[in-house]
Amino acid sequence: MWQAARINARLKYWAYFVVAVLMLVIGKSSYAGLTDIKFGSSQIADSQWNVNACLNTTTCQIYSKNPGVMYKIPWTTGQWSWQSGQYVQFSLTGNASYPYEGKVYNSNGTLAGTIGTGKIVNMGPDYFFFVGNDNDTGQLFSGSSGMSGTSGVTWTGTLNPTTAQADTYANANYSTVPLSAGQTATSTPNSAPPPPSWQVIRTNSNPVVISNIYPTTNNSPANETASKAFDGNTATKYLNFDKQNAGVTVKLNQGRVVQKFTVTTANDFSGRDPTSYKLYGSNDGVNWTLIKQDSISLSENRFWTSPEIIVNNTTAYVYYFILFPTTKAGNGCGLNCDSMQIAEITYYYDANDGVTSTDQAAGSTPANPGTAGSVCSDCFSSNITTAQTNTVTAARSRVTAVSGNQIWIEEKIGSSNNTVTIEQTGNNNRVQGLGGGDAIISGQSNNISIKQGDGAGKNLVEFNVYGSSNTVTIWQARNVSTGLADGSESGGHYAGLGINGNSNTVTIRQGNEGGANSGHFGLINITGNSNAMTLRQQHNSDKKAFIAIDGNSNTGDVYQHGSGNHYVDLTLTGNGHTANVTQSGIGTQRATINLQNVGGASTLNLVQQGITDRVYSITQQCANLAGCSVSITQGNGG
Repeated sequence: MWQAARINARLKYWAYFVVAVLMLVIGKSSYAGLTDIKFGSSQIADSQWNVNACLNTTTCQIYSKNPGVMYKIPWTTGQWSWQSGQYVQFSLTGNASYPYEGKVYNSNGTLAGTIGTGKIVNMGPDYFFFVGNDNDTGQLFSGSSGMSGTSGVTWTGTLNPTTAQADTYANANYSTVPLSAGQTATSTPNSAPPPPSWQVIRTNSNPVVISNIYPTTNNSPANETASKAFDGNTATKYLNFDKQNAGVTVKLNQGRVVQKFTVTTANDFSGRDPTSYKLYGSNDGVNWTLIKQDSISLSENRFWTSPEIIVNNTTAYVYYFILFPTTKAGNGCGLNCDSMQIAEITYYYDANDGVTSTDQAAGSTPANPGTAGSVCSDCFSSNITTAQTNTVTAARSRVTAVSGNQIWIEEKIGSSNNTVTIEQTGNNNRVQGLGGGDAIISGQSNNISIKQGDGAGKNLVEFNVYGSSNTVTIWQARNVSTGLADGSESGGHYAGLGINGNSNTVTIRQGNEGGANSGHFGLINITGNSNAMTLRQQHNSDKKAFIAIDGNSNTGDVYQHGSGNHYVDLTLTGNGHTANVTQSGIGTQRATINLQNVGGASTLNLVQQGITDRVYSITQQCANLAGCSVSITQGNGG
């Protein structure tokens, strides 16, 4: 019994001892020393100092100081450019001569850069002087106050303190959180900042709310507008037929630091999901800062919310613009890739981050970054009109006799009964879509005329047509009939065209008779019924055409004339097509034709006239009794 009592007494003694030690440990400051201190910009100053006193006596004298000015080491590399919320924290280098390295962090703890390595030459209870490894760059640090004036300071401290001595000063007096001008360690708790309190930003959130929404275009169904992406309801969605480079700007009732966001997939067609983003911020809706751009990996599952996307932003903005440059499916596949859609875009800010901003816009409506002349020259989509029966001259660009000139015309046509004329002279002209992809016609009964030429460079057109009864005329030539100046030219042409719809009429002309040229290339894909396509390639150069027609009762005419080699690759899939291919001139004539008929007869007429090789390959899979009507004519001729 006595022995058991002695054992219990010993156990109680050790238990009390352990508890006492734990209480001592817990009762100490929650940091280990100088390396846990965070110095805000107001705690660092460029200074005029008494070098002899600070290096040789325990009393350091600062004649004057300039808070917020911090030089990188060496000072000849310039000052640090502070961003909102950034702070400096030291780490140990292991070098006895220069034991500390100063690093700059963003408010969310990510590394923003370094100021260099150095040593502390004199350290006291409130201040210390830090000198870089160049032994020339010196700066004043305050551990206990945010400096607000330029007058000097004096303290008595320790010369060349060891890391242990520096930790003693830090533990006793310094604040672990960055201090603003006028703040002191006594007015700011000497403890770690509170954990983030994440808040969402929506059209119905509180206290920060989305007060205005500006989509890149209004090319959306009436019940699937941009506001649906911020209503907190995954059953609704934002759909934009611009597909590439569709986006939206939101205006907050109070500027906050958005540090992350998520996106939620919408109900159908995963090919419409965005695969990349650009996020911009602004406080006036005119001047924009790119916060971050990156790819997005979204699940094939519908109504799926992405992991949080961290953007490392430390600045409060009133306006946020997000752009989705690309989608999963790309071009030319029907409903799965006719648009960009997203169910929700959810922005997050930390309620414990007190950094805010106000609207500096001169008017109530900012310059929407998704429109021409805005934040990103490669991202705007010009929705020509949402009204009907309008006539618009989309572009009339004339730059003559300029070597190496390049003109980009980026258009989005999303309505019906429009007339659009594009004329370009000069060299290396381009007509393309948003972000360098295909331009898009999405609507009915539009009349599109594109004329290019007048130089030594190549011309390029890339278009997709979605809809019916549209007329597209592309002239890449210098000829009176084109409406451009007559004469010879030495540049080649490229035309890429996709048609998805019915009863569309497309005419493409590349080159005029006579003159030298560097070759023409046509790539045409047609899906639908009763479409008519004509491709004429002329000039004394090589010509290539790759054409695929899928549907019923489509017509395709290809005409290649002039010296040089000619090649046509034509695939007809469906019923009742009519294809006429004519190749003539000096050079090899080659044609590869694949007929895949599943019912109604198709008709093919191939004419090859030249004085050199004439080669063709025809594959037929004709299902009906009448088969496919194929006519081949070969002979000499120019």
